[in-house]
Amino acid sequence: MTESPRVDVILSVDDPGRFTETIGAARAVGLTVTSEQPLLGTAAGTIAEDRIPLLRAVEGVEAVERARTIRLPPSESPDR
Repeated sequence: MTESPRVDVILSVDDPGRFTETIGAARAVGLTVTSEQPLLGTAAGTIAEDRIPLLRAVEGVEAVERARTIRLPPSESPDR
């Protein structure tokens, strides 16, 4: 059985007052947390792609989005 590739995600919790508990449950389904923003109720991390539905089903998780990379042209670019 091949392991699903890991993807970067950002999740938001529906109750920042239960942030620690929700992130703990997210870790239990496979989320590796890379940064936490408890005051905003968000966290970033990586998870196996096939486990995203389990992450979305965690009690207290409001949303799970794939992280996106945005690249801007260099400041000396004529496009600016």
